[in-house]
Amino acid sequence: MINQTKQLGFHYYSDTDHYDEASLDYWLPKLLAVGTRWLVLSIIERAEIPENFLKRVTAAGIEPIICPQFSISNPPQVDIFRERMSYYRKNGVHLVQLYNYPNMKSAWTPDEWKKQKLVERFIELFSRYAQICIEQKIIPIFPLLQPGGDYWDISFLKESLHVLQQKKYESILSNLIFSADAGFQEHALDWGKGGPEAYHPVYAYQTGQIDHRGFHIFEWYQAILHQSLKKYAPMILFQTGRWSPNTGPFDLSPKQAKQQLLKILALLQEQAVKVLPQENPEIPPYIISCNLYKLPSEFLTNLKTEQESRKFLKDVLLHKKVSNASRSLDPTVSVSKSVSSEIGSVICSIIAAITPYLCGAGKQFVILVVENFVKIVRSLISIFLRGESYSSYFLIPDAESLLTEGQREIIRQYINKTNCKSGKNLYEALSSSKVILLNDSSLYPRNVIKQLRYNNCQIQTLSESNYGN
Repeated sequence: MINQTKQLGFHYYSDTDHYDEASLDYWLPKLLAVGTRWLVLSIIERAEIPENFLKRVTAAGIEPIICPQFSISNPPQVDIFRERMSYYRKNGVHLVQLYNYPNMKSAWTPDEWKKQKLVERFIELFSRYAQICIEQKIIPIFPLLQPGGDYWDISFLKESLHVLQQKKYESILSNLIFSADAGFQEHALDWGKGGPEAYHPVYAYQTGQIDHRGFHIFEWYQAILHQSLKKYAPMILFQTGRWSPNTGPFDLSPKQAKQQLLKILALLQEQAVKVLPQENPEIPPYIISCNLYKLPSEFLTNLKTEQESRKFLKDVLLHKKVSNASRSLDPTVSVSKSVSSEIGSVICSIIAAITPYLCGAGKQFVILVVENFVKIVRSLISIFLRGESYSSYFLIPDAESLLTEGQREIIRQYINKTNCKSGKNLYEALSSSKVILLNDSSLYPRNVIKQLRYNNCQIQTLSESNYGN
């Protein structure tokens, strides 16, 4: 049985297409296989995460962190928000994060951004809803600040603490968990390590200096919190491992980012198996959750004992039934919107990093598994994925707002004419033998096309001029 890594969490999808039973059936075993303890669930303002989804996640011992995408310029009605928090609390939720990145112009209307006392006005808004969370026995999480940002995040945090320490916000401050965007910001893993004391002085927006904008941002934020609160404050890390704010969910991260992510994952696993607390752990105990921005690779899942896994390879090589082989190892391709389907040296490194903690196997065995697995996966992958498949699926672009009226009409007419299944769920598309796309490469990231071809899906494109390839 895999021990949960107390600080290990992942970001789930930020759309509404993956809160269905099929997606959870697919991902929950994989999350459990790598010892996940936390799951960040982002949801658009007008929607709620389904009750059954939450109950299954919490029943599995995973703590959900809800991130409703509320607008600062158009916040929800207080009564509706209270009902929403009551609903989440009844379904096992304890943590909610509100109003991320308030130090960015894009979070405000132009007029509101220009007004005086921006931080004070934000804290007043945030506290109104944080107080409701506390009343509903939900812990509010202070919003993420964009490292650097349009309003320097260090200054924003300091001013926020100053405002929160006023008497009328005391109850908020005493029940608050802080957060940090621990993405790499295109820097090395040890960038900023040691906090402000190691690099004093550091100036806002100064180039050519080492600052807080990297994985070790938590040390800089904690220094500010400790100075203001006279104690260490609990903190949750988000977006851990993301290369930069411009790295979208489909993008292939640079090799350096993948290597650094592996090191963080190894650190979390190592700290989880320590019997005695470490004197100076790399990821300190005030970090209660470290959430990786990508879901775990499917190639890590269902690895059991060395003997069972060797038996799987032998069975496949002897051309035994696929159904028998799949019980020992589940060779599925990466089908998540936010997980790359590369299976070369990176996958080998990932498995090598985690396998010792999952099944006690060594790197030699891992290399053997990968070498053989790569040879057979392309021919078997579609069989394993299509236990319950659709004959055709119209994959609608995520950037639906960019569609022309003609393209929207193509989608409507084709779906009405053929009655084929449609949506933005890449998992469902990959489980279909035929996938229909709009004939506009700018609407689909290259990695999506790569995954469809990798999975041997037949691709048909539709243009405004005709319905042919």
